[in-house]
Amino acid sequence: MHDDQDEYLKERLSGRSIALIVLHEIYGINEFIEMTCLRYQRKGFDVFCPDLLGRKFFPYSAAPEAYAFFMERVRPEVDDKIRGLVSRLKTEYEMVFLLGFSVGAAIAWRCCENPGISGIIGCYGSRIRDHLELQPACPVLLIFADHDAFDVARVVSRLQRKGNTEVRVLKGEHGFLDPFGRHYESEQAIAVNASIQRFLNRCI
Repeated sequence: MHDDQDEYLKERLSGRSIALIVLHEIYGINEFIEMTCLRYQRKGFDVFCPDLLGRKFFPYSAAPEAYAFFMERVRPEVDDKIRGLVSRLKTEYEMVFLLGFSVGAAIAWRCCENPGISGIIGCYGSRIRDHLELQPACPVLLIFADHDAFDVARVVSRLQRKGNTEVRVLKGEHGFLDPFGRHYESEQAIAVNASIQRFLNRCI
């Protein structure tokens, strides 16, 4: 969807050196993640999407296998990898943003105390609930579905007390932004994308 907000963001980005790191879900770099990267490339960001799995993406039907693979082979080193990528990009870019989905959102949140990051967007990062002690050093936008596998209201209540943190809860289920998934909600996806654009406009 192209609108005045799109053009405003492109204008703000013109001549600036800004990187966006996109952090995928347990499934890997699938069609949804590729689509997301292309969207932000078209808006003028230099987009980086590290392949955290190092293999072909998992289909949604293989969720248990994907989760086990991620936790056993990816999770132990993933935070250090992303922090290292942020550090490298900061030597070349004026600003570095993180955009994560599900487990990618949790990874982004765990990096929120890094002063080298210009802003973080996390979409339905359910495991953020395991790290509520963190205090963001940069602006953060967190998006949650009101139906998820944890106590959303309790987690949101804790997060809303933090500085630099904006939290939105929309009707839907985990994964509602993904048009290739079974929980996709088109109206909610439009609303979230608009919120993300407003957030980036403020940060940039």
